[in-house]
Amino acid sequence: MSQGLSNTAIASVLNHIFATGTYTKPTGLKLHLYKGDPHSGGAEVDNVVDDTAYASAAITFGDEGAIEPNRVHNDDFISFMPVTYGSGGASYDVTHWAVKDGSGTLLAAGAFPTAITRLAGEPMGMAPGALFIELTRTA
Repeated sequence: MSQGLSNTAIASVLNHIFATGTYTKPTGLKLHLYKGDPHSGGAEVDNVVDDTAYASAAITFGDEGAIEPNRVHNDDFISFMPVTYGSGGASYDVTHWAVKDGSGTLLAAGAFPTAITRLAGEPMGMAPGALFIELTRTA
């Protein structure tokens, strides 16, 4: 499951490498679930679904190339609590993910290969290496 860096992340990296900006590694990274593309205004699950147990999950990454070149992968199991409906809740589909820093700044986002249907009482987990962020080489 890969997609791209946010405009903010791209600008920060480019300025750090080639211009006058300095970049401090973000802390408190969290994986967020979405019902649409976060790059196009898709809504995070907690804003549109009556799942009172939903919370973003901590995520960490291994070094680039540890599994495949030009990629960083999640290096630990990621778990989301079982779905708990508030009043009148129903199952819902998660189509996208996003990684944000501790202050909520979007750093990267992408689509799951297929929608994930979240049902009452079912947790959701992702194995180490299941999610990656990739930079492609063009030259």
